[in-house]
Amino acid sequence: MNKIRNRGIGGISSIFVSIPGLIAFFCFMVIASVFHQALIAGFCFFVFLVCALSRLWGLFSIRRVSVAIDAPSVSLFIGDEADVHFTIRNDKLLPLIWLELFLPMPRRACIVPGGDFEETAVSVKETESWEGGMALKKRFSFIMGRDSLEWSARWAANRRGVYQLDRLVLRSGDGFGLTQTQTVTSPAETPIFVVYPMVRQVDITHFLSTQWDSFGGNRGFMDDLTVMRGMRRYEAGDSRKRINWRMAARMQGLNTNLYETITPKATHFIFDGESFCSALQDDPEFEDAISLLASLILRLSDAFVLCGLSLPRSKYLPQTDIAPTGDAAEILTALADYDRLMERDDRRSVEAQRDVYFPSDFDYETLARASRSAGRLYYIARDAEGLRQKDLPQELDSSKLVLLTYKEASDEDVFALGLGVLPLRSFGR
Repeated sequence: MNKIRNRGIGGISSIFVSIPGLIAFFCFMVIASVFHQALIAGFCFFVFLVCALSRLWGLFSIRRVSVAIDAPSVSLFIGDEADVHFTIRNDKLLPLIWLELFLPMPRRACIVPGGDFEETAVSVKETESWEGGMALKKRFSFIMGRDSLEWSARWAANRRGVYQLDRLVLRSGDGFGLTQTQTVTSPAETPIFVVYPMVRQVDITHFLSTQWDSFGGNRGFMDDLTVMRGMRRYEAGDSRKRINWRMAARMQGLNTNLYETITPKATHFIFDGESFCSALQDDPEFEDAISLLASLILRLSDAFVLCGLSLPRSKYLPQTDIAPTGDAAEILTALADYDRLMERDDRRSVEAQRDVYFPSDFDYETLARASRSAGRLYYIARDAEGLRQKDLPQELDSSKLVLLTYKEASDEDVFALGLGVLPLRSFGR
């Protein structure tokens, strides 16, 4: 079942079938009859009758028509595909001469829908329901009464983003095309398609060595020497510190102790998205930085390193703060749905080929809590020069803080900030 939000005459119906139009033709018919103009009166009556029947047919055409979507919510990487099954049911005796199905436009074109959907502009009356005034449309012709229409389409993940099929529009009308009636509905279960940022090969050696300092070759985890979970026969290459010397002294052979594995302290990333706003509207640096960050978090999670994330207030969402976790899915979803506040347009900067820098909108109390709970903080920004203009949040613990810049930082900027600065792109392979 679909939940019907509203039903009414579409914004592009003919003015002839509107209430003022019907009243006007009726008045012309009466006036012509009073003045004994039979031909004009007959013409006005014919137009009035056709328009009235057209309006009546159009109003009933969309009733008892429903759409069911059979598609589970899935998480996809770029290039993956998902199958979506649609079912349109006409549960009344009156046939549908034509029917149009509208779906919301995927933000940033994160999903490429199959099934011959075409992009179309929607009327002014519908712009509140459709972001950007655009939608995906598919048209059908003649669906019999008490009949259903089913089809499947394969949708492809194109770029990062989150796409929710939370609302649909069905539009139909009379056979003359004078009346168009539409219904805005919501599926019983909203399918959500999450397209993760592009994942690439990255080197996480620095993060692991930083986590454990003097512990090398542990791949992001270490053993708790106070909790032993068992032992096995000694093998060449085992550390002498793990040999059970008590059993060896009793002539019971060499055995190696096995200890419980513990994870390192949590790592928390703070992504300063607004620092990537520049005079160029289509700036690939922003997407490349998100791709690198997502790849690092995914690799660190595979190495049993707990990762957290803070994103500033964005165009569609409030500030996002994810506590350190071993499951990277939540963090990847947040990165997929992140958008900067707005496009920056500064003609003076365009002419001078200079970057436009705006500070991110962070809740500093939340950042302070993340600073206390994390073992290491990484602040990601486009360049160090921009950070010098507004300074880093004072709530962050500078002893734990490392700055990752997309652009190479000058020695002057590094000295002025007084922090460890590493180039973000150096982790990519």
